[in-house]
Amino acid sequence: MKIKFVSVENSIAEWADKKALLKRWDGLNQYTLNRWLSEMRSHKNFRDYVINPTHKLVFINLEGFEEFVRWKQGAVK
Repeated sequence: MKIKFVSVENSIAEWADKKALLKRWDGLNQYTLNRWLSEMRSHKNFRDYVINPTHKLVFINLEGFEEFVRWKQGAVK
């Protein structure tokens, strides 16, 4: 099964797959993204931002991902 996001005119995407997220966050690599998604799934504040309807298919909420990255920035200090 191959699912393709088709943008609707005048709409803003709320969710993305890994490939789209890596394009949006230029410089982020697959290895780091996988680690971060695993961390998001295990954290109560961020688990609702990652949906896995199947083993291979994953959707990430774009605002939730940005919130997580900003949280990581503060948590690293």
